[in-house]
Amino acid sequence: MSEILIINGSARLNGDTQKFISKLTQGLEFNQLNLAEHYLSPYNYDNQYPVEDQFNVFAKEILYHKHLIFATPVYWYSMSGRMKNLFDRLTDWVTLNKEVGRNLKGKTLSLIAVGTDGTLPDGFITPFFMTASYMEMLFKRHIYFNANQDISEEELTENRKSFFSFISE
Repeated sequence: MSEILIINGSARLNGDTQKFISKLTQGLEFNQLNLAEHYLSPYNYDNQYPVEDQFNVFAKEILYHKHLIFATPVYWYSMSGRMKNLFDRLTDWVTLNKEVGRNLKGKTLSLIAVGTDGTLPDGFITPFFMTASYMEMLFKRHIYFNANQDISEEELTENRKSFFSFISE
């Protein structure tokens, strides 16, 4: 099993976010989960979830990997709703299942963001960075791809080298 897990928060399985995941990870061994393929109930304070909720199965997969990469389109200046739902459900790991949450300590967290603006909106990486800090994970880096701009093979090679440099650290 690969040490790298990419969690794609896009609602489209073959959209721009997946396109850039594929370009960036060419030749790299990794596992991927697509939030669009899993039913995660929104967080609720009563901790009552329907039987079809897949958070626990999904969450266990996260624990098997050393490097977590969250990939999300930029929706209304923020992460996708699916990704936000996953982040909200991490609350279960700091309230109900603390022993599971503690297993995140020392893992790395990185971010791939895909949008159509020239740059990422101010504060976009804050939830990722602060969540990593709170869970005692190491926020390594983020990368932004503008879906309206082509990227040369040279740029892609440089991006790949710098983005995945944490693997050799």
